[in-house]
Amino acid sequence: MSIVSRRAFAGGMLASAFAPAHMAIGQSQDPGRIAIIDTPNNAAKFASKLSAHNVRVVVRYFARKPQPGLREKVMAFDGNMIDGVREPTILIRHGISIVSLYQYRNNLAAKFLDGLEDTGSAKAEVAADAKAALEQAKLVGQPEGSTIYFGVDFNLSKCGCGESGTPGRNRGAGSAPTRNSVDAVLEYFRTIGQTVGQSYAIGVYGNGLVNRILRDEKLVTYNWISASRSHEETSDFYNRGQWHLFQNQIGRRWFETAGKCSTGLDVDTNVQNPRVSDIGAWGAGQCEPSRTQAIFDQRRFAVRATSVFRENGGGGGLINRQSCTDNRVLKHGNVRILAQSGSWSHTDVDEDGNADGFVANSDLTANLVAMPRWDSTS
Repeated sequence: MSIVSRRAFAGGMLASAFAPAHMAIGQSQDPGRIAIIDTPNNAAKFASKLSAHNVRVVVRYFARKPQPGLREKVMAFDGNMIDGVREPTILIRHGISIVSLYQYRNNLAAKFLDGLEDTGSAKAEVAADAKAALEQAKLVGQPEGSTIYFGVDFNLSKCGCGESGTPGRNRGAGSAPTRNSVDAVLEYFRTIGQTVGQSYAIGVYGNGLVNRILRDEKLVTYNWISASRSHEETSDFYNRGQWHLFQNQIGRRWFETAGKCSTGLDVDTNVQNPRVSDIGAWGAGQCEPSRTQAIFDQRRFAVRATSVFRENGGGGGLINRQSCTDNRVLKHGNVRILAQSGSWSHTDVDEDGNADGFVANSDLTANLVAMPRWDSTS
């Protein structure tokens, strides 16, 4: 078990330039708390809590059909209305803006290559998606001239080879995509631009490669990097600094209730590039630049998988969080720095706004400016 002297740490602990001493960690007005989330759940049910936690933007979905297990995913569906009011309207009333993301089985390369079962061709597939995006945007009152992102939620690759040089595979999506997949994605976005793009700006959500090629081809205006740190060109595109959003954590649950069948809001969290003031959100304005900068400044990448330590209740030092769910930060994962001293940082590792434990500074980058290049051997 790893032990660190509590006196050695506490003796040099900063009052914290990151989280002001007068402000409790997790307090709603904490400027470094995450401001942008995406969720497959009906966020209107949690609008008051999200507003109280100073969330400024919620990413919600368009899709042409419901998907099993995701009955609340699509913000335009009538089932998400509360007292006859649609979800985006409720969020906007609480001072929360929306980013629109179209995703209907966009994790499958086959969607872009051949179309899904109900369309039968790539041409019919993109036509069906474009029609649904335009109809649902109108239904929820999204103003023309704002933005709709479209997802490419698999590891788009130029060669279709795994890191070992052999053909790779994508979980749940068959063989890894080949150069033909790149061409198919480009054609899909050309059509999206010719249809949806006549009324809305277009963005893309995906790995570094798809963000780069679509930006270079001027087929998108907004770039959102998924939580795909090991995927093709993700670190390269991030380090170009031309992105708008970066999905820094996934699979979290906020406002969880106790009980046999716990409920809550399933969220992924996102960081806005402080170089940009506009991420394509609509409804209640953009995030304040000072807040965007504070969030960016307080986060780090883990250069390797690293342990999180907590104080020993007996006061004897720091102990590894062996009994906790988040007892390690994954390689290239994100942590929030709440305070630093010497060789240690006091961190929030799950973006709930609360302190979780200590991480060695040697396991963290100095800032969030550059994502470490992925190395499968480290």
